[in-house]
Amino acid sequence: MSAADRPDQADVREHAEYNARLSTSGIGAAVVRDEYRDGHRVWECVVTDREEWHYIEVIGTDLTGFEELDPEDIEQGIDQFATTLRSDYRMQALLNANPLHINRSGQVTD
Repeated sequence: MSAADRPDQADVREHAEYNARLSTSGIGAAVVRDEYRDGHRVWECVVTDREEWHYIEVIGTDLTGFEELDPEDIEQGIDQFATTLRSDYRMQALLNANPLHINRSGQVTD
């Protein structure tokens, strides 16, 4: 991937922080990039609780090559999954669950 293909990191963090402000879980996510790897679609994402920033991966579990999920589907799926985690250790629990998995309906699991 060339530098021109990479999103600006400041923009990605701003998007994740915006999503954190709107989220149910307090965790915001932003898709940095996606690729096909080992027969699966994989999304690299940055997540934040507005204090810490980390990278996680989300792997498509039952997607065919023709199915598409929008970045918003991935970001919302991470938020919905994060609401199932203990609020006092939510970010650490999210990192421990990494990589996450998403199905064609947008449901994220560990």
